[in-house]
Amino acid sequence: MLKTKLKEWIKRYLLAEILCTVFSLFTAWIIMETTENRVLAAFAASAVASVLFYGVIAVSDVRKSIKRHRQKNKSYRTKSFLKDFRNLIIEFGPAELLDVLAVRPFFMYLIPTLMTNFILGSFIGKTIADVVFFVPAILMYELRKKHLK
Repeated sequence: MLKTKLKEWIKRYLLAEILCTVFSLFTAWIIMETTENRVLAAFAASAVASVLFYGVIAVSDVRKSIKRHRQKNKSYRTKSFLKDFRNLIIEFGPAELLDVLAVRPFFMYLIPTLMTNFILGSFIGKTIADVVFFVPAILMYELRKKHLK
């Protein structure tokens, strides 16, 4: 059971996580190189990570939903899109509020400050923030699947 769940979660989140990691670290590096402002680097990298992560997840969910609609000979309409959007809000809302307002900027500022290598510190800070983020996100994902269609 756990092995099956782990595979499902990896399939759902891995591509989005890889893309947001690469681009958020690149953003943090560019900002540090141009401004040397660690706070700006932490917040900008966090914002880039969020936009990319949710963009990839949303596109994937909508594509799956359109495919399911086609298999049932139904049209994908506004109501279907709103249901997909609702599902994303339920799955990620609580985790994202905690993440974007406190956890991610904190760790992406603190850890690079404690280390001599800014990029490695940013990666470690992002990884710590990801662990904190995915616990409530996965919990809400599983609850949503169980209680909402």
